[in-house]
Amino acid sequence: MAVGATTSGQPRRGGQLSPLLVAVVGFSARHWLFAANTFLLLYATLPVLAPILAVLGQNAVATMIFQSYWIVCNQLPSHSFFLFGHQLAFCERCTALYWSMALSGLAYVRLRRQGLPALPWHWYFLAVLLIAVDGFTQMFGWRESTWLLRSITGALFGTTTVWVAFPHLQASFEEIVSEL
Repeated sequence: MAVGATTSGQPRRGGQLSPLLVAVVGFSARHWLFAANTFLLLYATLPVLAPILAVLGQNAVATMIFQSYWIVCNQLPSHSFFLFGHQLAFCERCTALYWSMALSGLAYVRLRRQGLPALPWHWYFLAVLLIAVDGFTQMFGWRESTWLLRSITGALFGTTTVWVAFPHLQASFEEIVSEL
């Protein structure tokens, strides 16, 4: 059989995709929101599960969860929530940020059918500015943030991130599905 030929002997056209690839891409494009929300819920829940598992005597699993989040969060005890006397694997800002993303993703499931438009970029940049000012002024020792301010800036950033990204992702995936 000639290189580039199909089993029927006809040359394969460059723009033609295999049926399996079309099925996988189509399935992924139609179910992206379920996958994104599942990931966000799992990612936000594990840090809260760590102290619960520690109380239940599952210290090895709790420690593994706690240590796996150090790369994305400073986990400072003075800036963290505690549950049952054990520290969450996220600081207060990250807890608010990721839980707001998870909850906003779930809200988007209902709101997208009502034609929720993407948040204008200038509102997103304002949320970025607020979390950056709060985080950097605290990091450089110019002032001490509070749990409430860290939670508010984290929640604003998480919510605006979803509100900007999800409508654009929805439009992109709808375009992919329509071209299959």
